[in-house]
Amino acid sequence: MRIATATVSHETNTFTTGTTPLEAFETATGTELLSAFDSGRSLSGIVERLREAGVEVVPTVGAATIPSGTVTAGAFDWIRTELVDRLDEDLDGVCLDLHGSMYAADEPDPEGALLAAVREAVGSDVPVVAALDMHATVTDRMVEHLDGVAGYRTAPHTDVAETGQRAADLLVRAVRDDRDLCLGWERLPMLLAGEQSETETEPMSSLIDRLVEADRVPGVYDASYFLGFPWADTPHAGCNTLVTGDAARREAVIETTADLAATFWEHREAFDFSTPAYSPERALEVAGEASEHPVVVSETGDIPGAGASEDLTDFLVAALSRDDLGTLVLGVVADPESYEACERAGEGSDITLSIGRRINGPPPECSGRVGALCSQAGTNAARVDLDDGTVIVTDQRTNVHRDPSFLREMGVEPDDLDVVVLKSGYLSPSWKELASRRLFALTDGDTNQVLSELPYRQVPRPLYPLDENTEWST
Repeated sequence: MRIATATVSHETNTFTTGTTPLEAFETATGTELLSAFDSGRSLSGIVERLREAGVEVVPTVGAATIPSGTVTAGAFDWIRTELVDRLDEDLDGVCLDLHGSMYAADEPDPEGALLAAVREAVGSDVPVVAALDMHATVTDRMVEHLDGVAGYRTAPHTDVAETGQRAADLLVRAVRDDRDLCLGWERLPMLLAGEQSETETEPMSSLIDRLVEADRVPGVYDASYFLGFPWADTPHAGCNTLVTGDAARREAVIETTADLAATFWEHREAFDFSTPAYSPERALEVAGEASEHPVVVSETGDIPGAGASEDLTDFLVAALSRDDLGTLVLGVVADPESYEACERAGEGSDITLSIGRRINGPPPECSGRVGALCSQAGTNAARVDLDDGTVIVTDQRTNVHRDPSFLREMGVEPDDLDVVVLKSGYLSPSWKELASRRLFALTDGDTNQVLSELPYRQVPRPLYPLDENTEWST
Protein backbone atom coordinates (compact mmCIF):
# COMPACT_ATOMS: atom_id res chain seq x y z
CA MET A 1 0.00 0.00 0.00
CA ARG A 2 1.35 3.45 -1.00
CA ILE A 3 -0.11 6.60 0.55
CA ALA A 4 1.01 10.15 -0.18
CA THR A 5 1.07 12.81 2.53
CA ALA A 6 1.71 16.54 2.90
CA THR A 7 1.52 19.39 5.40
CA VAL A 8 0.01 22.74 4.40
CA SER A 9 -0.77 25.03 7.31
CA HIS A 10 -1.62 28.70 7.40
CA GLU A 11 -4.36 30.48 9.35
CA THR A 12 -4.92 33.72 7.49
CA ASN A 13 -6.04 36.92 9.19
CA THR A 14 -7.51 39.16 6.49
CA PHE A 15 -7.79 42.14 8.83
CA THR A 16 -4.06 42.51 9.42
CA THR A 17 -1.73 44.49 7.19
CA GLY A 18 0.93 42.84 5.08
CA THR A 19 1.06 39.56 3.22
CA THR A 20 2.69 36.17 3.71
CA PRO A 21 5.27 35.32 1.02
CA LEU A 22 6.84 31.92 0.47
CA GLU A 23 9.97 32.84 2.43
CA ALA A 24 7.82 33.24 5.55
CA PHE A 25 6.99 29.52 5.47
CA GLU A 26 9.01 26.65 6.80
CA THR A 27 9.11 24.34 3.80
CA ALA A 28 10.20 20.81 3.01
CA THR A 29 9.90 18.65 -0.09
CA GLY A 30 10.22 14.94 -0.77
CA THR A 31 11.89 12.86 1.93
CA GLU A 32 12.82 16.04 3.86
CA LEU A 33 9.17 16.18 4.87
CA LEU A 34 9.45 13.07 7.01
CA SER A 35 11.92 14.75 9.38
CA ALA A 36 10.31 18.20 9.33
CA PHE A 37 7.53 19.58 11.54
CA ASP A 38 8.41 17.17 14.35
CA SER A 39 6.00 18.86 16.74
CA GLY A 40 2.79 20.78 16.47
CA ARG A 41 1.56 19.18 13.25
CA SER A 42 -0.77 16.26 12.53
CA LEU A 43 1.80 14.99 10.04
CA SER A 44 3.68 13.22 12.83
CA GLY A 45 0.60 11.22 13.78
CA ILE A 46 -0.19 10.45 10.15
CA VAL A 47 3.29 9.12 9.41
CA GLU A 48 3.48 7.16 12.67
CA ARG A 49 0.18 5.39 12.04
CA LEU A 50 0.91 4.69 8.37
CA ARG A 51 4.26 3.15 9.26
CA GLU A 52 2.65 1.02 11.98
CA ALA A 53 0.25 -0.28 9.33
CA GLY A 54 3.13 -1.24 7.04
CA VAL A 55 2.29 1.45 4.50
CA GLU A 56 4.84 2.96 2.13
CA VAL A 57 4.69 6.69 2.86
CA VAL A 58 5.10 8.93 -0.18
CA PRO A 59 6.12 12.41 1.10
CA THR A 60 5.32 15.38 -1.11
CA VAL A 61 5.51 18.90 0.33
CA GLY A 62 5.37 20.73 3.64
CA ALA A 63 4.68 24.43 4.18
CA ALA A 64 3.72 25.92 7.54
CA THR A 65 4.10 29.23 9.31
CA ILE A 66 2.66 31.34 12.09
CA PRO A 67 -0.79 32.84 11.32
CA SER A 68 -0.45 36.11 9.44
CA GLY A 69 -1.80 38.11 6.50
CA THR A 70 -3.01 36.97 3.10
CA VAL A 71 -0.75 34.41 1.42
CA THR A 72 0.78 35.68 -1.81
CA ALA A 73 -0.26 34.12 -5.09
CA GLY A 74 3.32 33.01 -5.71
CA ALA A 75 3.54 31.18 -2.40
CA PHE A 76 0.27 29.36 -2.95
CA ASP A 77 1.17 28.44 -6.53
CA TRP A 78 4.47 26.96 -5.34
CA ILE A 79 2.76 24.85 -2.67
CA ARG A 80 0.15 23.54 -5.09
CA THR A 81 2.68 22.77 -7.81
CA GLU A 82 5.09 20.98 -5.46
CA LEU A 83 2.27 18.88 -4.05
CA VAL A 84 0.68 17.84 -7.31
CA ASP A 85 3.98 17.18 -9.10
CA ARG A 86 4.89 14.59 -6.44
CA LEU A 87 1.68 12.58 -6.80
CA ASP A 88 2.18 9.57 -9.03
CA GLU A 89 -0.28 7.18 -10.66
CA ASP A 90 0.46 4.26 -8.33
CA LEU A 91 -1.09 5.59 -5.11
CA ASP A 92 -3.64 3.82 -2.93
CA GLY A 93 -4.58 6.98 -1.02
CA VAL A 94 -3.68 10.51 0.03
CA CYS A 95 -3.60 11.64 3.69
CA LEU A 96 -3.09 15.38 4.19
CA ASP A 97 -2.32 17.54 7.21
CA LEU A 98 -4.10 20.85 6.53
CA HIS A 99 -5.07 23.76 8.70
CA GLY A 100 -8.15 24.65 6.69
CA SER A 101 -8.30 28.45 7.06
CA MET A 102 -5.84 29.74 4.48
CA TYR A 103 -6.71 32.75 2.31
CA ALA A 104 -4.54 33.59 -0.68
CA ALA A 105 -4.37 36.44 -3.13
CA ASP A 106 -6.78 35.71 -6.01
CA GLU A 107 -7.86 32.47 -4.28
CA PRO A 108 -10.26 32.77 -1.32
CA ASP A 109 -10.50 28.95 -1.03
CA PRO A 110 -6.90 27.67 -1.18
CA GLU A 111 -7.52 24.33 0.54
CA GLY A 112 -10.44 23.70 -1.78
CA ALA A 113 -8.21 24.52 -4.74
CA LEU A 114 -5.46 22.24 -3.41
CA LEU A 115 -7.87 19.36 -2.95
CA ALA A 116 -9.35 19.89 -6.41
CA ALA A 117 -5.83 19.69 -7.87
CA VAL A 118 -5.07 16.55 -5.85
CA ARG A 119 -8.31 14.94 -7.00
CA GLU A 120 -7.55 15.73 -10.63
CA ALA A 121 -4.10 14.20 -10.24
CA VAL A 122 -5.11 10.94 -8.52
CA GLY A 123 -8.56 10.38 -9.97
CA SER A 124 -11.94 9.67 -8.42
CA ASP A 125 -11.15 6.14 -7.17
CA VAL A 126 -8.25 7.05 -4.85
CA PRO A 127 -9.49 8.05 -1.37
CA VAL A 128 -8.33 11.42 -0.05
CA VAL A 129 -8.49 12.11 3.69
CA ALA A 130 -7.39 15.15 5.72
CA ALA A 131 -6.63 16.06 9.32
CA LEU A 132 -7.91 19.59 9.95
CA ASP A 133 -7.55 22.20 12.67
CA MET A 134 -10.65 22.74 14.81
CA HIS A 135 -10.73 26.29 13.44
CA ALA A 136 -10.83 25.25 9.80
CA THR A 137 -13.10 27.13 7.44
CA VAL A 138 -14.89 24.38 5.54
CA THR A 139 -15.87 25.04 1.91
CA ASP A 140 -17.93 23.30 -0.74
CA ARG A 141 -14.86 22.35 -2.76
CA MET A 142 -13.14 20.86 0.28
CA VAL A 143 -16.11 18.59 0.97
CA GLU A 144 -16.53 17.75 -2.71
CA HIS A 145 -12.99 16.42 -3.03
CA LEU A 146 -12.49 14.81 0.38
CA ASP A 147 -13.58 11.29 1.28
CA GLY A 148 -12.88 11.61 5.00
CA VAL A 149 -11.92 14.12 7.69
CA ALA A 150 -10.65 14.11 11.27
CA GLY A 151 -10.58 17.36 13.26
CA TYR A 152 -8.92 18.46 16.48
CA ARG A 153 -11.12 17.93 19.53
CA THR A 154 -9.21 20.14 21.94
CA ALA A 155 -8.71 23.89 22.30
CA PRO A 156 -6.00 24.70 23.27
CA HIS A 157 -4.90 22.10 20.73
CA THR A 158 -3.28 19.22 22.59
CA ASP A 159 -4.45 16.37 20.31
CA VAL A 160 -2.73 17.43 17.10
CA ALA A 161 -0.75 14.21 16.55
CA GLU A 162 -3.71 12.09 17.65
CA THR A 163 -5.86 13.78 15.01
CA GLY A 164 -3.34 12.75 12.39
CA GLN A 165 -3.58 9.20 13.66
CA ARG A 166 -7.37 9.28 13.34
CA ALA A 167 -7.11 10.55 9.77
CA ALA A 168 -4.62 7.84 8.84
CA ASP A 169 -6.83 5.18 10.45
CA LEU A 170 -9.77 6.30 8.31
CA LEU A 171 -7.75 5.97 5.15
CA VAL A 172 -6.07 2.67 5.95
CA ARG A 173 -9.39 1.12 6.94
CA ALA A 174 -11.02 2.25 3.70
CA VAL A 175 -8.21 0.91 1.52
CA ARG A 176 -7.73 -2.40 3.35
CA ASP A 177 -11.43 -3.16 3.59
CA ASP A 178 -12.10 -1.89 0.06
CA ARG A 179 -14.86 0.22 1.55
CA ASP A 180 -15.99 3.60 0.23
CA LEU A 181 -16.16 6.53 2.62
CA CYS A 182 -18.77 9.26 2.64
CA LEU A 183 -18.99 12.68 4.30
CA GLY A 184 -21.96 14.25 6.01
CA TRP A 185 -21.82 18.04 6.21
CA GLU A 186 -23.87 20.78 7.83
CA ARG A 187 -22.81 24.43 7.90
CA LEU A 188 -24.17 26.69 10.62
CA PRO A 189 -24.56 30.47 10.02
CA MET A 190 -22.49 31.36 13.04
CA LEU A 191 -19.20 33.05 13.97
CA LEU A 192 -17.32 31.83 17.01
CA ALA A 193 -13.95 32.82 18.45
CA GLY A 194 -11.69 30.27 20.08
CA GLU A 195 -11.66 32.30 23.29
CA GLN A 196 -15.37 31.51 23.67
CA SER A 197 -15.10 27.82 22.87
CA GLU A 198 -12.34 26.23 24.92
CA THR A 199 -13.01 22.51 25.15
CA GLU A 200 -12.37 22.19 28.88
CA THR A 201 -15.45 24.35 29.59
CA GLU A 202 -19.12 24.26 28.66
CA PRO A 203 -20.72 24.05 26.22
CA MET A 204 -17.79 22.71 24.18
CA SER A 205 -16.93 20.05 26.75
CA SER A 206 -20.34 18.40 26.36
CA LEU A 207 -20.35 18.93 22.60
CA ILE A 208 -17.03 17.10 22.28
CA ASP A 209 -18.52 14.27 24.33
CA ARG A 210 -21.29 14.10 21.75
CA LEU A 211 -18.69 13.61 19.02
CA VAL A 212 -17.21 10.66 20.89
CA GLU A 213 -20.69 9.17 21.26
CA ALA A 214 -21.35 9.70 17.56
CA ASP A 215 -18.24 7.69 16.68
CA ARG A 216 -20.01 4.64 18.14
CA VAL A 217 -23.02 4.89 15.82
CA PRO A 218 -22.97 1.93 13.40
CA GLY A 219 -21.69 3.17 10.08
CA VAL A 220 -20.04 6.31 11.57
CA TYR A 221 -16.25 6.37 11.78
CA ASP A 222 -15.31 9.88 12.88
CA ALA A 223 -17.27 13.05 13.77
CA SER A 224 -15.92 16.59 14.02
CA TYR A 225 -16.98 20.15 14.74
CA PHE A 226 -15.13 22.90 12.88
CA LEU A 227 -15.55 26.37 14.35
CA GLY A 228 -14.12 28.46 11.52
CA PHE A 229 -11.85 31.47 11.94
CA PRO A 230 -13.62 34.75 12.74
CA TRP A 231 -10.71 37.05 11.81
CA ALA A 232 -11.04 36.24 8.14
CA ASP A 233 -13.57 38.05 5.98
CA THR A 234 -14.53 35.19 3.70
CA PRO A 235 -17.75 34.04 1.98
CA HIS A 236 -17.16 30.62 3.57
CA ALA A 237 -17.42 31.84 7.17
CA GLY A 238 -19.35 29.67 9.59
CA CYS A 239 -19.25 26.73 11.98
CA ASN A 240 -19.50 23.23 10.55
CA THR A 241 -20.26 19.64 11.41
CA LEU A 242 -18.53 16.93 9.35
CA VAL A 243 -19.01 13.22 9.85
CA THR A 244 -17.05 10.51 8.03
CA GLY A 245 -18.61 7.09 7.67
CA ASP A 246 -19.34 4.03 5.57
CA ALA A 247 -20.82 4.97 2.21
CA ALA A 248 -22.99 1.85 2.43
CA ARG A 249 -24.63 3.39 5.52
CA ARG A 250 -24.92 6.94 4.24
CA GLU A 251 -28.31 7.47 5.86
CA ALA A 252 -26.85 6.94 9.35
CA VAL A 253 -23.99 9.33 8.54
CA ILE A 254 -26.34 12.07 7.31
CA GLU A 255 -28.69 11.61 10.27
CA THR A 256 -25.83 11.79 12.75
CA THR A 257 -24.47 14.92 11.08
CA ALA A 258 -27.83 16.67 11.28
CA ASP A 259 -28.27 15.70 14.92
CA LEU A 260 -24.82 16.99 15.90
CA ALA A 261 -25.37 20.25 14.01
CA ALA A 262 -28.75 20.81 15.64
CA THR A 263 -27.24 20.24 19.08
CA PHE A 264 -24.46 22.74 18.38
CA TRP A 265 -26.97 25.36 17.17
CA GLU A 266 -29.12 24.88 20.28
CA HIS A 267 -26.11 25.89 22.38
CA ARG A 268 -25.22 29.02 20.39
CA GLU A 269 -26.23 31.46 23.14
CA ALA A 270 -24.24 29.53 25.75
CA PHE A 271 -20.84 30.28 24.21
CA ASP A 272 -19.04 32.90 26.25
CA PHE A 273 -15.53 33.77 27.35
CA SER A 274 -14.19 30.93 29.46
CA THR A 275 -11.80 33.39 31.13
CA PRO A 276 -13.19 36.53 32.83
CA ALA A 277 -13.14 39.25 30.17
CA TYR A 278 -12.97 42.99 30.79
CA SER A 279 -12.33 46.27 29.09
CA PRO A 280 -8.60 47.08 29.00
CA GLU A 281 -8.92 49.57 31.84
CA ARG A 282 -10.97 47.27 34.05
CA ALA A 283 -8.66 44.30 33.40
CA LEU A 284 -5.74 46.29 34.78
CA GLU A 285 -7.80 47.37 37.78
CA VAL A 286 -8.73 43.76 38.55
CA ALA A 287 -5.10 42.68 38.17
CA GLY A 288 -4.01 45.41 40.58
CA GLU A 289 -6.61 44.34 43.16
CA ALA A 290 -5.59 40.65 43.13
CA SER A 291 -4.24 39.14 46.33
CA GLU A 292 -2.66 36.07 44.71
CA HIS A 293 -0.01 36.13 42.02
CA PRO A 294 1.01 35.91 39.30
CA VAL A 295 -2.01 37.33 37.49
CA VAL A 296 -1.77 36.57 33.77
CA VAL A 297 -3.57 39.05 31.53
CA SER A 298 -4.19 38.13 27.90
CA GLU A 299 -4.12 41.11 25.54
CA THR A 300 -6.67 39.53 23.20
CA GLY A 301 -6.75 42.11 20.41
CA ASP A 302 -3.17 41.49 19.26
CA ILE A 303 -2.75 37.69 19.23
CA PRO A 304 0.06 36.55 16.90
CA GLY A 305 -1.31 33.00 17.07
CA ALA A 306 -4.40 34.30 15.27
CA GLY A 307 -2.49 36.46 12.80
CA ALA A 308 -2.30 39.84 14.54
CA SER A 309 0.63 42.21 14.08
CA GLU A 310 1.93 41.75 17.67
CA ASP A 311 3.30 45.28 17.74
CA LEU A 312 0.53 47.31 19.39
CA THR A 313 1.59 49.14 22.54
CA ASP A 314 -1.57 50.97 23.65
CA PHE A 315 -2.11 48.40 26.41
CA LEU A 316 1.58 48.57 27.33
CA VAL A 317 1.26 52.32 27.85
CA ALA A 318 -1.84 51.85 30.01
CA ALA A 319 -0.14 49.18 32.15
CA LEU A 320 3.08 51.16 32.66
CA SER A 321 1.12 54.21 33.74
CA ARG A 322 -0.24 52.42 36.82
CA ASP A 323 1.45 52.10 40.19
CA ASP A 324 -0.59 49.19 41.58
CA LEU A 325 0.60 46.27 39.43
CA GLY A 326 3.76 45.38 41.33
CA THR A 327 6.42 43.50 39.40
CA LEU A 328 5.18 43.62 35.82
CA VAL A 329 6.36 41.93 32.62
CA LEU A 330 4.84 42.44 29.17
CA GLY A 331 5.67 40.11 26.33
CA VAL A 332 6.19 40.19 23.58
CA VAL A 333 6.25 43.18 21.27
CA ALA A 334 7.47 42.37 17.77
CA ASP A 335 9.65 45.35 16.89
CA PRO A 336 12.76 44.61 14.80
CA GLU A 337 14.13 48.16 15.14
CA SER A 338 13.89 48.12 18.93
CA TYR A 339 15.49 44.70 19.13
CA GLU A 340 18.34 45.76 16.85
CA ALA A 341 18.93 48.84 18.99
CA CYS A 342 19.15 46.61 22.07
CA GLU A 343 21.55 44.26 20.32
CA ARG A 344 23.79 47.16 19.28
CA ALA A 345 23.77 48.59 22.78
CA GLY A 346 24.48 45.25 24.44
CA GLU A 347 23.44 43.73 27.76
CA GLY A 348 23.67 46.10 30.71
CA SER A 349 23.46 49.23 28.57
CA ASP A 350 21.02 52.08 29.15
CA ILE A 351 18.71 52.65 26.21
CA THR A 352 15.74 54.72 25.04
CA LEU A 353 13.31 53.11 22.59
CA SER A 354 10.16 54.02 20.67
CA ILE A 355 8.46 50.65 21.02
CA GLY A 356 5.95 49.25 18.54
CA ARG A 357 3.00 51.28 17.33
CA ARG A 358 -0.20 52.62 18.81
CA ILE A 359 -3.73 52.81 17.49
CA ASN A 360 -4.29 55.97 19.47
CA GLY A 361 -1.17 58.07 19.37
CA PRO A 362 2.56 57.86 18.68
CA PRO A 363 4.70 54.94 19.92
CA PRO A 364 5.72 55.26 23.54
CA GLU A 365 9.25 56.40 24.28
CA CYS A 366 10.64 54.13 26.99
CA SER A 367 13.94 54.45 28.80
CA GLY A 368 15.53 51.54 30.59
CA ARG A 369 18.33 49.03 30.52
CA VAL A 370 18.97 46.02 28.28
CA GLY A 371 18.66 43.24 30.84
CA ALA A 372 19.23 40.23 28.57
CA LEU A 373 19.58 39.14 24.95
CA CYS A 374 18.82 35.63 23.77
CA SER A 375 17.55 33.54 20.87
CA GLN A 376 14.60 31.17 21.19
CA ALA A 377 13.08 28.99 18.48
CA GLY A 378 14.66 31.11 15.77
CA THR A 379 13.50 34.38 17.34
CA ASN A 380 15.87 36.96 18.80
CA ALA A 381 14.60 38.63 21.96
CA ALA A 382 15.69 41.42 24.28
CA ARG A 383 14.55 42.05 27.85
CA VAL A 384 14.24 45.76 28.53
CA ASP A 385 13.97 46.69 32.22
CA LEU A 386 12.08 49.95 32.69
CA ASP A 387 11.36 51.90 35.87
CA ASP A 388 7.74 50.69 35.93
CA GLY A 389 8.10 47.19 34.50
CA THR A 390 9.82 44.96 31.98
CA VAL A 391 9.00 44.53 28.29
CA ILE A 392 10.28 41.82 25.93
CA VAL A 393 10.91 42.94 22.34
CA THR A 394 11.68 40.57 19.46
CA ASP A 395 13.02 40.84 15.95
CA GLN A 396 9.92 39.17 14.44
CA ARG A 397 6.40 38.00 15.17
CA THR A 398 6.54 34.91 17.36
CA ASN A 399 4.63 32.54 19.60
CA VAL A 400 7.52 31.78 21.98
CA HIS A 401 5.60 33.37 24.83
CA ARG A 402 3.10 30.48 24.83
CA ASP A 403 5.44 28.70 27.24
CA PRO A 404 6.58 30.32 30.52
CA SER A 405 10.07 28.95 29.88
CA PHE A 406 10.64 31.84 27.46
CA LEU A 407 10.72 34.21 30.45
CA ARG A 408 13.13 31.99 32.33
CA GLU A 409 15.43 32.06 29.30
CA MET A 410 15.27 35.85 29.61
CA GLY A 411 16.32 35.69 33.27
CA VAL A 412 12.84 36.19 34.74
CA GLU A 413 11.12 33.69 37.03
CA PRO A 414 7.36 33.83 36.28
CA ASP A 415 6.42 32.62 39.79
CA ASP A 416 8.04 35.72 41.26
CA LEU A 417 5.97 38.17 39.20
CA ASP A 418 2.82 39.98 40.23
CA VAL A 419 1.41 40.58 36.73
CA VAL A 420 2.26 39.09 33.35
CA VAL A 421 0.72 40.56 30.20
CA LEU A 422 0.81 38.27 27.17
CA LYS A 423 -0.29 38.91 23.61
CA SER A 424 -2.49 35.86 23.73
CA GLY A 425 -6.01 34.53 23.66
CA TYR A 426 -6.73 31.43 25.70
CA LEU A 427 -3.59 30.40 27.53
CA SER A 428 -1.51 27.30 26.98
CA PRO A 429 -1.84 24.54 29.60
CA SER A 430 1.55 25.47 31.08
CA TRP A 431 0.50 29.09 31.66
CA LYS A 432 -2.85 28.00 33.06
CA GLU A 433 -1.07 25.84 35.58
CA LEU A 434 1.22 28.67 36.63
CA ALA A 435 -1.32 31.51 36.82
CA SER A 436 -3.04 32.23 40.12
CA ARG A 437 -5.61 34.21 38.16
CA ARG A 438 -6.34 34.64 34.43
CA LEU A 439 -7.95 37.65 32.78
CA PHE A 440 -8.85 38.71 29.27
CA ALA A 441 -8.30 42.34 28.30
CA LEU A 442 -10.58 43.00 25.30
CA THR A 443 -8.24 45.33 23.45
CA ASP A 444 -8.47 46.70 19.93
CA GLY A 445 -6.41 45.14 17.15
CA ASP A 446 -6.41 42.59 14.35
CA THR A 447 -7.96 39.97 16.65
CA ASN A 448 -10.64 42.13 18.23
CA GLN A 449 -12.85 39.74 20.21
CA VAL A 450 -15.91 41.95 19.78
CA LEU A 451 -16.74 40.51 16.38
CA SER A 452 -19.48 43.06 15.67
CA GLU A 453 -16.77 45.74 15.51
CA LEU A 454 -14.86 44.02 12.68
CA PRO A 455 -15.35 45.42 9.13
CA TYR A 456 -16.82 42.30 7.52
CA ARG A 457 -17.73 42.66 3.84
CA GLN A 458 -17.75 39.13 2.40
CA VAL A 459 -19.21 36.91 5.13
CA PRO A 460 -22.65 35.45 4.33
CA ARG A 461 -25.52 37.20 6.07
CA PRO A 462 -27.48 36.72 8.24
CA LEU A 463 -24.78 35.38 10.55
CA TYR A 464 -25.06 34.90 14.30
CA PRO A 465 -24.11 36.80 16.49
CA LEU A 466 -23.72 39.67 14.05
CA ASP A 467 -27.40 39.18 13.30
CA GLU A 468 -29.04 38.03 16.53
CA ASN A 469 -32.24 36.81 14.86
CA THR A 470 -30.44 34.45 12.47
CA GLU A 471 -32.45 31.29 11.87
CA TRP A 472 -31.25 27.85 10.83
CA SER A 473 -32.62 24.32 10.64
CA THR A 474 -31.54 21.01 9.05
